[in-house]
Amino acid sequence: MSQRLRQRIGQSIRSGKKLLSLFVTAGFPDPELTVDIILACDKAGVDFIELGMPFSDPIADGPVIQKASDIALQKGMTINRILNMVKTVRNQSSIPIILMGYVNPVFQTGFEPFFARCAEAGVDGLILPDWPPEESTRFTDLLNQYDLDLIHLIAPNTPLERIKQIDQHSKAFVYCTAYTGVTGKDSHTSNGIESFLSTLREHLNNPFLVGFGIKSAEDFNYYSGFSAGCIVGSAFIKTIENIRQQEIDEKVKEFVHRIRYGPETG
Repeated sequence: MSQRLRQRIGQSIRSGKKLLSLFVTAGFPDPELTVDIILACDKAGVDFIELGMPFSDPIADGPVIQKASDIALQKGMTINRILNMVKTVRNQSSIPIILMGYVNPVFQTGFEPFFARCAEAGVDGLILPDWPPEESTRFTDLLNQYDLDLIHLIAPNTPLERIKQIDQHSKAFVYCTAYTGVTGKDSHTSNGIESFLSTLREHLNNPFLVGFGIKSAEDFNYYSGFSAGCIVGSAFIKTIENIRQQEIDEKVKEFVHRIRYGPETG
């Protein structure tokens, strides 16, 4: 298990502070800005980064992140460039970084070579929504060898027995989606969400974070009331869509403040 990720999550839970993670598409809006965006997130108090590996055929990404991935791919983003970005961040920051993507590029690279390169670059974990536990558990020893956490997703329609199974295969945290479907929609309007989140609190041994559709302090406070914190994706991608180098620190800081506290304070 990644020491950086475990320590960050443990410190937040012990202090009572809710975790905030931001999703950053590697190479968006421009490959030259990604490292600075991640470093600005660290300075603004983000707890860990979910770094998206652009892929041409995503299954969990909504239109905002799909568009960002398309732009990043057009600008030449590759696994090599993404891992080099992580290496550059590691020279300046210890913020945990989880790569989010799909299993096809990992398969093309080779599972062990990919894991080894992630570890060497300073990656802390992986989120691969199309890689179910039935297939991924045979790589548990390899993931442990390279100190990589595999984060599994559950949704409101996930049966309780499967939730318990995923919990058993998890070490850092469980990623709970606020609704079924793809990223970027409105969130806590879905029926039965409070009952579902309460069930997770009762049955999960690992902490869980909520993602998909988190756009405001209202959303963050709502879901954090049930969970260890939230992951924000599409709303942040929209914020950095046209960002310029000289305004990265200010705009990232403003966004983080707005998600944690709302626009009316400070």
